[in-house]
Amino acid sequence: MVKDNKKYKFNIIDLIIILFIILAIAGIVIRYDLADDINFGATGEVFDIEFKVLDVLRGTEDYLQAGELFYIDITSILIGEVIDIIDVIDSVRHVQTVEGDIVTSSVQERVDITGIMRSRGRTTKEGIMINGNIFVTANTRFFIHTGKRECMIIVMNVKSVS
Repeated sequence: MVKDNKKYKFNIIDLIIILFIILAIAGIVIRYDLADDINFGATGEVFDIEFKVLDVLRGTEDYLQAGELFYIDITSILIGEVIDIIDVIDSVRHVQTVEGDIVTSSVQERVDITGIMRSRGRTTKEGIMINGNIFVTANTRFFIHTGKRECMIIVMNVKSVS
């Protein structure tokens, strides 16, 4: 039996392929490292967000206490933690009478809840950005859940703590 002693010769094409593989790996590492540095989900600043939950059943305020975490939508992205419930008042309805007058009436079994949530994000031209893709400004509405309760919150005010 005759053995062929074929030696593999290293040529310039092999060197170029290896160089491209190394550059691709370096590019991926640098891209993700830069993404962390630029970090569109930056959480550098702390914000207090005053919110209001309108017209919910009485007893819901028991589920919205300090320490409760707010998650947004069905994606369950954490947007903040309730630090205080400021006020719980009876909901108000505006009813038109037979004469055409508008009368304000409180609804005993429904309440409006005002609270403060602490969140982290960064300031942009458009407002406060949480988690890199959620803009928060006054009058923004979010469908949130806490794990115990789901409701719609309205942002009343945003102020920087840090």
